[in-house]
Amino acid sequence: MTRHLLYLCILAIPAYAKEPAAQQVLDKVVSTYTNLTAVHMVAEREDTTYSAGGPQTASSECELANAAGGRYIARLKQPGQQALAVNDGSDIWLALDSKKQWSRVSASPTDDSDEEHDARAASENLHDSLQNIVIGRLLALVKSVQDPVMAKPQVFDLAGRKAPCYTIRAHTPGAEVELLVDKERFVVFEYTEKSSSAGKQVAIAMKLKLVELNQEVAASLFHFSPDPGWTEVEAPVPTSDPVRTGEPAREFTLKTLDGESVALQNLHGSVVVLDFWATWCLPCREEFPALEKIRSEFAGDVRFYGISDESPALVKQFVEEYRYKMPMLLDTRREMRRRYGIHKIPELLVIDRDSVVRRLFIGVQDESEVREAIRSVVDRKPPNQQ
Repeated sequence: MTRHLLYLCILAIPAYAKEPAAQQVLDKVVSTYTNLTAVHMVAEREDTTYSAGGPQTASSECELANAAGGRYIARLKQPGQQALAVNDGSDIWLALDSKKQWSRVSASPTDDSDEEHDARAASENLHDSLQNIVIGRLLALVKSVQDPVMAKPQVFDLAGRKAPCYTIRAHTPGAEVELLVDKERFVVFEYTEKSSSAGKQVAIAMKLKLVELNQEVAASLFHFSPDPGWTEVEAPVPTSDPVRTGEPAREFTLKTLDGESVALQNLHGSVVVLDFWATWCLPCREEFPALEKIRSEFAGDVRFYGISDESPALVKQFVEEYRYKMPMLLDTRREMRRRYGIHKIPELLVIDRDSVVRRLFIGVQDESEVREAIRSVVDRKPPNQQ
């Protein structure tokens, strides 16, 4: 009898030692990320596009910290440049390494001048973009994956500490996904997402270099000191209300990278798509391959233009490196942004043949939705033909 009980106990041991199911782990990840009271993360990200011309990789480092009192830091570092937004609860600092410029305004919304409002919007734009990349996008991915399965466990090196991880493989309707999940805190230390479209393969990989959750974030982190030689400037000021659908597009004249002058009045009779973007804006970079695909589909029917306020050399280097064909208009004095009241990027405008804004998109949009919007404007008949 004793031997029989001992045998039953031995059989029961694997049941207690059994690893949780993949979906159970993902549910705990969702719980972890939706119950954050404070966070400090540093992550490395690589976006690689594989095409006939060979792989093209864009690398970046993101730092995000959120704490009580509305304090945050958002830092995006890319080759040759760095963008920074810091809010200590009282003041907001904005800095752009490539221009060696910085500005500071009050974080309080009580004195809501144009300058203060736009500075807060620009700061929040960078913060929201990085929060979406480091937390929001990952959380959406974890919630949407299908058929998750456990693979062989792995050990992740986090700043010299060896952390045992669950390995989960799954898929979405358009991509294959692999996640390394910390067994202790249910944080995703690393994930890869691979997809293919129109003969191109795209791989997104992100891994954490630092993660502190629900801990006291050092106050010194929420402070900015400019480097010697940097210039303090006024925050960008849009002098116009944001453009709205149904309104006439506002006139502009800008030059391309080749020095060609482009004026809206000369585009009358054509459908025009304007994309406000920046090289430091990861969501902007994220949508570029889809926009390039759409641009090629509508070649001859639609005039596409990217609009950047960065230096011509930086923009040229970017488009040449990633072989983008969309013409770029240079708004180095930010006159176009002020005229159109652009607060957040990416922002995409679809303008009809009568130079009226028909569709407006803020943030990264679904490729099919943008394509459908452009198609509806292309197929739109003039009033006298309806």
